[in-house]
Amino acid sequence: MRGMRGMRGMHAGGAIGAVALVGVLAACSSDDPPYHPGAGGGGAGASGSSAVSSSVGITTGSTGGGGTLPETFTVNGVVTDGQMPLAGAMVLQGGALEPAMITGADGAFSIELSTTIPGQPTVVAARLGYRADGEEFFEVPAGPVELALREVMAPDNPSYLYGEPGVGDPVLDDNTALCGHCHTTMVAQFQGSAHARSAKDPLLQDLYAGVSRAHDDAASCAAAGGEWRAGIEPGAPGRAADKCYLGGGVLPDLNPGCGAPGELACDDPALPAAEAPVAFGTCADCHAPAIEGKAGGRDLHEASGNAFDNGNHCDFCHHVREVDLDAAPGNAGRLVVQRPNDTADGQPGGKLLQVMFGPIPDVPNGFMGGSVQPQFSTSVLCAGCHQQEQAALLPGSSLDPARWPDGLPVHSTYQEWKESPFDAPTTQCQACHMPPDESGLFGSVDVLVPEDASIASGFVRPPSRIRQHVFLGPLAGSPRLIDGAVQLFVSPVAGPSGIEVAVTLYNGLAGHAVPTGEPMRALLLLVRAEACGEPLAATGGMTLHDVGGALAEGEVGAGVSAAGATLAWAEGAARAQPGDVVRAVRPTGAFDDYPGIGFFADPALGPEDKGMPRREPVGQATVVSVAGGVITLDAALAPIEGTACCSARRWPAHRWTARRRARWPAPRAELARVLVDPAGERLVPHYRAVDMASDNRLAPQIEQVTAHTFALPPACDAAQVSATLVYRPVPLHLAALRGWEARDWVIAEASESVALP
Repeated sequence: MRGMRGMRGMHAGGAIGAVALVGVLAACSSDDPPYHPGAGGGGAGASGSSAVSSSVGITTGSTGGGGTLPETFTVNGVVTDGQMPLAGAMVLQGGALEPAMITGADGAFSIELSTTIPGQPTVVAARLGYRADGEEFFEVPAGPVELALREVMAPDNPSYLYGEPGVGDPVLDDNTALCGHCHTTMVAQFQGSAHARSAKDPLLQDLYAGVSRAHDDAASCAAAGGEWRAGIEPGAPGRAADKCYLGGGVLPDLNPGCGAPGELACDDPALPAAEAPVAFGTCADCHAPAIEGKAGGRDLHEASGNAFDNGNHCDFCHHVREVDLDAAPGNAGRLVVQRPNDTADGQPGGKLLQVMFGPIPDVPNGFMGGSVQPQFSTSVLCAGCHQQEQAALLPGSSLDPARWPDGLPVHSTYQEWKESPFDAPTTQCQACHMPPDESGLFGSVDVLVPEDASIASGFVRPPSRIRQHVFLGPLAGSPRLIDGAVQLFVSPVAGPSGIEVAVTLYNGLAGHAVPTGEPMRALLLLVRAEACGEPLAATGGMTLHDVGGALAEGEVGAGVSAAGATLAWAEGAARAQPGDVVRAVRPTGAFDDYPGIGFFADPALGPEDKGMPRREPVGQATVVSVAGGVITLDAALAPIEGTACCSARRWPAHRWTARRRARWPAPRAELARVLVDPAGERLVPHYRAVDMASDNRLAPQIEQVTAHTFALPPACDAAQVSATLVYRPVPLHLAALRGWEARDWVIAEASESVALP
């Protein structure tokens, strides 16, 4: 009896475009006949195999021994490309953690197999750009064996139909056309991740079309200054839905030929072809990369079915042949996609040979067409989308080439990691965002048990090699991934002139800046002091800028007049509501010299170049009423004469009660990347950005210290000083405009008592 090649009763070569299973991971068995795709250079069959054997001097087809394998035995052979010896191939036993050797120019190998490794002893060969091949042994082989690797042939195949992942339920995922049929646990994990929601994310869809879900009828929309028009229903190209177009968006801002007031929306299915958008902001290249057909450069509204419902799904990700860091992010750029193009018989129109790329070399399952790509276990894979230097996208706009010669870094998570101490083999992105499996799986296939490990069902992996496909975001996991990433320390000192408080923030655990990713995200630091049960007045230190959520900002003497507890302030009155907090701050003329990220970490930059002016707290009060351009407060804000500035800010009501909002004094600080558009408007979505005003986010293993002072209370022996760090995923002004949920998440708290003189 000879060693067994291929699938042992599993369909190995007939994976048509609609069939897709997760990664270069073993598939389940089926009733299809076996097929060995590696035999022959241009097709399959005995003639191809014989030609190879003859050319390299190998005998096949017989084994010696009596049927019982010793604990260890040696297998000799050669790795070929189907015709000639293949150099640079890894050779290992299936289930071993590391390759035993790399073939030289003659393709020859000699490897010792062990029956102590679970499953059927199997020799496997793999090489970058080739499908792996393997042979199982039930007896000691009588002579050399051949492992023929089938090259993955370019170009990408745009006619390939991406397969669906399934839902991760063994009852519902009831056939091998669904990844979840075999990789049930991994698919269930994926379906709970942001990768699965990347195309249908309502925030993305609203920004793309330029709509607001805050208004659900024509009257409300018109009252807000928007236009009630028909546009594409996301996920359903050609089907129209009425929406409120308000505040601009990718399509109307990047395509001035459509979406003008009184005209059809840029995504109206009835829009004439001559007026249809041609600039899409590359949104779909990362958010909906699996749109069928041409790779890259697609309209996000083309996403439907699998591409819309499952976003960055299994069959797309595991058809990424490599990541080219020199290209633009996304599909058809940095993500070099290789959908199967070669056929079993080498003839056009023949049965496609599947290929799935992934980090594990010993996946010789012909049904999957496993092809090793080490980038899958490194941060380079994540850089395919999570690193973006952007040109100016708005028509007629440009970047300052001296300031941003390589483009505006609107996403820089990969570079932040690359420049940090976490750039190490054991702390790649996957270490945190795809943690080791804890479910008890023996491999990627749920039904795998050690005694059945084989080419067909895969090999046993240690938990560290089985990565959860959860793609954790900052608020995912238990504890949440962001919990504990930033340490917070409060150090108060009381003296004759007041209480001086130093608040230290230290990013000790995140391998990138905090926050990172989408530039709309921010951290807010809130500081307070209490004594004898009452809040203490803030007398100095950092205060929040517009990142904190200012509805309006004005300057006394230049649009704002103060008289006791009233403010004559047209802009503020147009936006303020009873219960909002109005704060007065005074510019100091100084700037914060924060550590900075990227461009703003340059030691040659002075504090003013870093773009964060220091403003001291003056006072705060709560809005009681608004009428005729006048805001009435519950207390006077005097003295705010001179150059003091007033801002009205609203905290998310369901997160901070009115009572708690009123008790927060002015000392605060924010950590955010502030993008600017051509008109100088700050905190804009990144597709509008042409510059960056500041970036004081917290870099890995870097600390920032903020200073705050409070007035001494009369007749109190001690004071309690506390600091709270909150994560805000979406700016309040955009949440209000678009009708998004506005929520702050507490991620760290600290407090200290201090004796008073």
